[in-house]
Amino acid sequence: MIITTSSSSAFTPAPAGSFLARCCRVVDLGTQKTEFQGETKQQHKVLVVFEILDPDVFREDGKPYTVAKRYSASMHEKAALRRDLESWRGAKFTDADLKHFDLASILGRTCLLSVTHTDKAGSIFANIAAVVKAPKGMTGTDPSEPLSLFDLASPDWTVFEHLGEVARPDHGRARVHGREEGQARHRAAGRLG
Repeated sequence: MIITTSSSSAFTPAPAGSFLARCCRVVDLGTQKTEFQGETKQQHKVLVVFEILDPDVFREDGKPYTVAKRYSASMHEKAALRRDLESWRGAKFTDADLKHFDLASILGRTCLLSVTHTDKAGSIFANIAAVVKAPKGMTGTDPSEPLSLFDLASPDWTVFEHLGEVARPDHGRARVHGREEGQARHRAAGRLG
């Protein structure tokens, strides 16, 4: 019996660089188990997905690259989500803004995205290093990704079912599907036994 090492995935990450992008998807991942510095805790997470609108940067199939970043669903002053949103807006949040910020409001908005690469065990991953306000007058290709919001407070199961097609499984669908809240809602909708 001959055993060979399987080749790595054919997945090609977005190239590193700075690109005009548009937020095309916001996914409520619900409560997730996280580990940081040896400590395990439960945190509410969200996934924000951007479509790169650079006319010279496309996947081999001609579609635009998408890049995602997972955040703790927190607007605390030290939270990465708040830092990136303030950088994107070009302004700090006021106390009034923070009382009820609707994350759905970022859908369809453009930004300048800084993408870096990380090598993990021989696989290259595209990471969002920065999200900043796009310069005035900067234009890109026409968006092609549909805008999608999946919110566990009022889930649209049609959107949920399409997450597997438009987001990497380790970012969206698999994590939401495995969550207690997601499973409870699936049971209520008759999707789980």
